[in-house]
Amino acid sequence: MFGTRLRNNQLFYYGLLVITMLFWGSAFVGSKISVGMVPPTVAALLRFGFATLFMFTLILFITKGKKEKTIPKTHLPRIALLGLIGVALYNLLFFWGLSFSYSSDGSVMIPTSSPIVTALLAVFFLKDKMSRKQYLGLGICLAGGILFFAGVHNDGKLVTQRFLGDLLFLLSACCWGLYTMLGNKVLKQFSPLLVTAYAMLTGTVILFLFALKDLSSIDWGSFDYRFWMIQLYLGIFSTALANWFYYMGVKMIGAARASAFMYCVPVIGLFLSTTLLHETLTIAQLAGSVIMIVGVWFVNRRAKDATLKLHDKGKAIDT
Repeated sequence: MFGTRLRNNQLFYYGLLVITMLFWGSAFVGSKISVGMVPPTVAALLRFGFATLFMFTLILFITKGKKEKTIPKTHLPRIALLGLIGVALYNLLFFWGLSFSYSSDGSVMIPTSSPIVTALLAVFFLKDKMSRKQYLGLGICLAGGILFFAGVHNDGKLVTQRFLGDLLFLLSACCWGLYTMLGNKVLKQFSPLLVTAYAMLTGTVILFLFALKDLSSIDWGSFDYRFWMIQLYLGIFSTALANWFYYMGVKMIGAARASAFMYCVPVIGLFLSTTLLHETLTIAQLAGSVIMIVGVWFVNRRAKDATLKLHDKGKAIDT
């Protein structure tokens, strides 16, 4: 009875979403530590290898007695494409970016750039219409992005390396925006958790192929338990559980309210990067970060309002 009352309490799901943002925000720091110990391709493979194993275990547990445990073969090519773009390419670019730049840069650029890229792709390919406020938001984001890049300076690491890493972060955000747009249709037909799991499986196979050469060059016996604890945390908590918690939050409180928590990710990522890794951002980068977050708010505002109305009518997303 207590468990049922807890699941019906919206505060419980708000708490889950806060935990999810902590998981996602801390993933930037954990991933930065990983690329300092193994090649980026291997770091990406370990994270999503553990995540995929746990995700399918989770699906078997929560769909016990239910029919929907697989996806029809006709939809597998599209999901394989999602795995290629949203898991393999996104994470290769993300981990390569971390090998050149700071986790603080990635924690700002990816969460703020991804929704902008998604909105632009929807305009060009899905013929979505944007309001004047959304166009204003795009302009604000662009100004913030220019200021952020302009704020990169030489603080012990070559400017060109950090700049290259930031460009890789931007490309990874483009992959995520494309993943979001392509996955929109299939996510409406099947459980988002199920689609994510199969996309992860495909992406992990591709990551394995990229990491194959690097795997043999690593002295695995030199890693202690702390290395494996980080990998398990990134795979299980920052990836598998974070996705599950987020989808539960979307289902119970609506996509509009749930997506509002995403603004916490760059803040958490910046805080952890500065406190744990002692990274620093210039004043210009901090200002650019705030400006980009404001721009994203303008871009997302109209979509959130529309989704909120649907939720209020009882049409929450079915996961």
